[in-house]
Amino acid sequence: MQFTKILVNILTWLCIISITLLTGIVLLQVISRVSDIFVPGTEELARLLIVWLTFLGSSLAIHEKMHLAVNYFVRKVGKDKRKYVHLFVNILLSLFYAVLTVYGFRLAADSMSSSSPALQLPMGIFYLALPVSGLFSLYFILSGMKKSPTEDEGRGAV
Repeated sequence: MQFTKILVNILTWLCIISITLLTGIVLLQVISRVSDIFVPGTEELARLLIVWLTFLGSSLAIHEKMHLAVNYFVRKVGKDKRKYVHLFVNILLSLFYAVLTVYGFRLAADSMSSSSPALQLPMGIFYLALPVSGLFSLYFILSGMKKSPTEDEGRGAV
């Protein structure tokens, strides 16, 4: 799965860059407030980075099987039936992310004509995080369905 490795590497670096920029921007906000210097757009830019970091990080968490999971009921099911539970959960997650992707693209397209207050960026840039993350998550879920549920037993469930 060379493509998956490349995709994970890109997402990891995007998250690293986002958190680094976010840290710098928040530090700049603190310094500017202490020194009574107004730096326009920093709060809005921080919000944009948090939105993207949250959704891209969520996609990475799906790949790494690190999402919060309640395995109590899965462990109550016999080992022979766990693969069906695993399949059912992945089908539900795929449906959720498919809906998120479709309606996320619609929301992003519809909001491209309105601008953010401080930076005057199209609001669709904020909302584009939904479908982009949805596509990554769908890919990771569908490619992860090829593995058996026992391979993921020690980690979170997806």
